[in-house]
Amino acid sequence: MNIENGQIYYINFKGYVGREINNIHLGVIFKLPTIPDMFFCIPLTSPKLKHFKTEQDFNNRNYKNVKHFNWQYLKQTDSIAMLDQMKTISITRLLNPYENQDKRIFKLDDYTLSLLEDKIIKYINLILKKI
Repeated sequence: MNIENGQIYYINFKGYVGREINNIHLGVIFKLPTIPDMFFCIPLTSPKLKHFKTEQDFNNRNYKNVKHFNWQYLKQTDSIAMLDQMKTISITRLLNPYENQDKRIFKLDDYTLSLLEDKIIKYINLILKKI
């Protein structure tokens, strides 16, 4: 498999419990440089009113006005990246790559990928400083 950072895959999240995302969802994939059969992933979900500060922000998909820092709106897929549920997963959980209308494997553009990477780093720093 030729997997690149920022690609989006259908992922089998079955087996998780409680408030964790479950079943099959899309997720943004990042390679782990030291473990070839494991990946860092951020699950995606459909945008809902609860993800945005106002109904107008939801209707306009204003990515700057999500309600909580641990969510990021991704315009390219009309999805919410849920940083609060990021995790490492086995390659066996990857089902199929997400394809665009041209049947090409979909990857986030450089701007969106850098925005998400910056937010991941800030989120992890926030977590570590609260410990």
